[in-house]
Amino acid sequence: MAKRVPPLSSAQVANLKPDPTRVRELVDGAVPGLRLRVTRGGTRSWSLNVRAAGKMRRFEVGSGLGLADARKRAEDMRRHIREGADPTAERRALRARAKAAEAGIGTFGAVIDAYFSTGPGAGLRSRHEQLKRLRSVFASHKSRPATEVEGVALQLTVDAHTAKTAAARAVAYLSPVLKWASKRSLVKAAFDLEKPRADVNDAAIGQRFLAVEELHAILPRLDDPHGWCSRFMLLTGARLREATDATWAEVDLEAETWTIPPTRRKDTRSRVRRKQTASQPHVVPLSRQALSLLQGVREAEERRRGLVGVSTELGAADLVFVGERGGKLQNWDRWLKSIAVETGVGGWSAHTLRRTAATLAADLGAEPHVISVLLGHKNIGGQLTATYSKSRYRREHVEALQRLGDLVASIEAGDDKVVALNSARRA
Repeated sequence: MAKRVPPLSSAQVANLKPDPTRVRELVDGAVPGLRLRVTRGGTRSWSLNVRAAGKMRRFEVGSGLGLADARKRAEDMRRHIREGADPTAERRALRARAKAAEAGIGTFGAVIDAYFSTGPGAGLRSRHEQLKRLRSVFASHKSRPATEVEGVALQLTVDAHTAKTAAARAVAYLSPVLKWASKRSLVKAAFDLEKPRADVNDAAIGQRFLAVEELHAILPRLDDPHGWCSRFMLLTGARLREATDATWAEVDLEAETWTIPPTRRKDTRSRVRRKQTASQPHVVPLSRQALSLLQGVREAEERRRGLVGVSTELGAADLVFVGERGGKLQNWDRWLKSIAVETGVGGWSAHTLRRTAATLAADLGAEPHVISVLLGHKNIGGQLTATYSKSRYRREHVEALQRLGDLVASIEAGDDKVVALNSARRA
């Protein structure tokens, strides 16, 4: 009987060093066929050895991936191969479509793909979201010859799209693609498309915060990975991307803090201002409720890993909030719609939780400058005050988030003491 290969750990992957005399390779026992290859020059890549069409073949999984991402991608690849797909052929076809688009032949979809694979869009952090939005809104044009696509047809598609906000974003994303493609004669022109007017409901969502009664209905439903992340945003005032990209290396349970590194903080300053003063990390004190939530999330992820035969050890680079299959949380729109159906509370977004956290903290007596600290703003108290005072009001920040955590717990439990808050707000 063959000896079972043990699963790799994050520590093993991180500590694997190149050997100047040979190529090193580690086999992962959690996903059959998954291997990590490190060349003599230090290049690290993942591959999958699996039987396809009756033959044992080696497929490229990717380079620069962490253990969790490599496993997820390999599992997806194994499933597609069982269904008859050929990942290598698909990648060749994608490269061929991109090359054809650059040469002026091919489809409108290939032009968009080329922009985000070999063009200026390849370096954008939001390229995956932009590509997904463009493929969705302009799905009816993807297979058409790019040089035959007319601006009027694209405009009519935008006008007819039911989600006006999504269509408006797609227009903004498509504009630089068309300019790039037009300069290379891949499309007829850089069509000046008009954004649709936002829905009244969309505008309302942009200023929405959740009332106490709505929170009372929603909080008990936040019992899955998306819900845990949503609760964490409410308890910390964090942005969606800050929370979904959080890693265990950023969380210090003993110090009761979560530190958001500068590279993941939103920075709306001009390029000149950014060069003058580097962005600083944002240290978020964790309330008792936030700490309890993180402990529960950690235990749930360790149980999930144990059930799928993966090492339960969580590495520093592992995401705090992951989906049911261990990948990054996705499909927020679908999840929000399901919560709206379950609770009857709709018309809110993930960013609404951040606005709700600030509103509740203010109702509890937090001063405006403390609210700015809570939200992670760089200039506290306005530009002039921020020039002289560099305080981050640590004590007030801790107190504000703990009061917020206590209130959230009271709202979920239906305690009578939140009635006074309701009455004060209505007054």
